[in-house]
Amino acid sequence: MKPPRDDVPPSERVKLLERQANVVRTRLLRAVDALDARRHQVVEIGAQAKKMVKPAAISLFGAAALLGVSALALGLGLRRRRRRSLPGAVSRALRGLDVVPKPSLSWRVFESVAVSVMTFAATELVKQAAKNFIDGRLPSGRLMVGEALVDRRRRLAQGNAR
Repeated sequence: MKPPRDDVPPSERVKLLERQANVVRTRLLRAVDALDARRHQVVEIGAQAKKMVKPAAISLFGAAALLGVSALALGLGLRRRRRRSLPGAVSRALRGLDVVPKPSLSWRVFESVAVSVMTFAATELVKQAAKNFIDGRLPSGRLMVGEALVDRRRRLAQGNAR
């Protein structure tokens, strides 16, 4: 705002001030009207949201129920289809023939360990016998001496001569 000048008469100054006050009032009223319109919009949106909560919840529940029922129907249909198929009939028939019960887990583990130990022992015996044979030893591990050594050399010489 400009400072009042001395050359302007007081009545003109009053008119100027009143005009500026009216401009400020008009701007303020426009701002209040805009805020009031926004408040009405917010209240209206809130009321609409409250009205829509119940239908939205019902539709969500309906969609979940529909999904559950369709999953159940799909499972029943697949079971019925499997029952009618040839592999399903064969597996049911074979299930009826299974007279010997399955051994327990502990028994199967024991059998597996026992077979592993026997395999290891047999492998070690074969390795030891092969090593003794190559080294010219008897199966007991003693060196061949005397007549056994002579027989072995003779057999080896005959094998090389052939």
